[in-house]
Amino acid sequence: MADKKGTIRQILVVTDGCSNVGEDPVNSALEARKKNIVVNVIGIVDKGEIGKQGRAEALSIADAGGGMCRIVSAVELSATAQMMTHQTMQMTLQQVVNQELLQVMGKTADDLPPAERSKVMQVVDKLEEEVDLELVVAVDTSASMKDKMPMVREAIRDLTLSLQVRQGDSTVAVVVFPGKGDQMTQTVQPFTHAVDVNALESIFTARGGTPTGPAIAYAASLFAELHRADDPAQAQEPDDGWTADAALD
Repeated sequence: MADKKGTIRQILVVTDGCSNVGEDPVNSALEARKKNIVVNVIGIVDKGEIGKQGRAEALSIADAGGGMCRIVSAVELSATAQMMTHQTMQMTLQQVVNQELLQVMGKTADDLPPAERSKVMQVVDKLEEEVDLELVVAVDTSASMKDKMPMVREAIRDLTLSLQVRQGDSTVAVVVFPGKGDQMTQTVQPFTHAVDVNALESIFTARGGTPTGPAIAYAASLFAELHRADDPAQAQEPDDGWTADAALD
């Protein structure tokens, strides 16, 4: 298992409130999870009734997407993004290892004696360092996010820097919602190994409503585009409902 090469795919949604445009974000997260894409949510929500609604929605999206949710202040955003990315990678790998243990031994890591369980966790830690990661950061740029944009840019920069020290290949794309004009979403940085935060600065202009559902669906579609671009045969095929490879290929 330690030598198995794989790819983990994640969407990290950064938002401060309730969606109010387009499809239900919980349904979009469910669809992403069916394609073996984990959806994490960082909520930078306000107090009061609107804040309660935002928290509930953020938790529901993460639960549907098989990921984690954290409600934080803007100053905690950078550390939280890094922590969630790494923890959900480990969570996914633990699930894969447990599936293999069930097939081979009829038990999970929790059923093993302490010494053997420790060896399994060492394998998980090694895989987390070596597995490839494809991550889409989806940023809420609705009007209420205006004051939080500097912290969002800093968090994206810090996250990409932290991923660059991994042994495995890490690529990050950034999308915003809403996009320019009538667009509900927009890619402002395609998949890359080193996000140019300065180039993103002018794009992060808070405006409009909060189309969280369309943003999650759009982010999930970027993985399909990435792999069609890598495979000339797929690039010639129509997009009639793409299904991702397993979370660990």
